[in-house]
Amino acid sequence: MRLWLKVFASLCLMMIALSASAHAATVLYASPQELGAESEIVILGRVESSESGWDDSRTKIITRTRIAVDETYKGNPPAAIDVVQLGGTVGTLRVTAHGAPVWKVGEEVLLFAEPHDAVHFRVSGYTQGKFGIERDPRTGEAFVRAPRMDGILLLGAPAESGMDARLEAGVPLEEFIQHALGKSTGTGVSR
Repeated sequence: MRLWLKVFASLCLMMIALSASAHAATVLYASPQELGAESEIVILGRVESSESGWDDSRTKIITRTRIAVDETYKGNPPAAIDVVQLGGTVGTLRVTAHGAPVWKVGEEVLLFAEPHDAVHFRVSGYTQGKFGIERDPRTGEAFVRAPRMDGILLLGAPAESGMDARLEAGVPLEEFIQHALGKSTGTGVSR
């Protein structure tokens, strides 16, 4: 009987460990309206650069991403902002922050951000605040795509319906801004 109990307990522990590793990060779900309300700035821009290095105290590897601001929907950012996040590669040393935003130089993004310190920002809602932009090749119209959520378990996320479900296929930028901020893109400030 005791052997059976030990085997059963071992199997239970193994199942718990496997299910925990399926999602490397657990994040509280934030709706587009919550992201809009909590963010100091909401911008449309292009990734100019993304480089990893040591923080000032040389205790953590961080990635600094510079984004040129093309249009502002909320706040008063400078012409370009610097976003910082934990993780990156320095030499042969790599630190992975599971679920952190992934950046590609040249990509166009809709970004919800809040202050990290006096000069840097961080993405609101972890990676939830970074939306990809795709343009219609014929008209140039911008469509907002859902953020990549690889390896993230969202706590409190609603069933796939409404705006969240539509983001997989792409939502017109103006409609998404109206939904998230309660105003049209016509009030954005172009640079």
